[in-house]
Amino acid sequence: MKHPKHTGGRPPLSKARKQEYRITLRLDTEHKLRLQALARAAGRPRTEVLRQLIAAGRVRERLRREHLDFMSQLKGAARNLNQLTRLAHTKGFTGIVSRHAAIVASIEGLLRNLRDDR
Repeated sequence: MKHPKHTGGRPPLSKARKQEYRITLRLDTEHKLRLQALARAAGRPRTEVLRQLIAAGRVRERLRREHLDFMSQLKGAARNLNQLTRLAHTKGFTGIVSRHAAIVASIEGLLRNLRDDR
């Protein structure tokens, strides 16, 4: 005898587990083929590949105006470093070590600022 309350079948999903939102996406041919290749290689449907990219992927923002100042400072420091390296090759490295280390430290600081701010 079956109890009238139990109708059988799969239990209903909770509201958080339901996939009820639909997003329309337009792709050009190149991106569509790349998505299909990713799905084929993973052995999963395209929608599941996109869900995994959203969950684990990372999108970096474009450079802002504040970053351009860091970039110009970085270019100047790189030029100084190249000039010191040429000088070190011609006259010896012993006299240039301290200036070289200071410029490398400033370049590392600028790169750290760019990475952290972005």
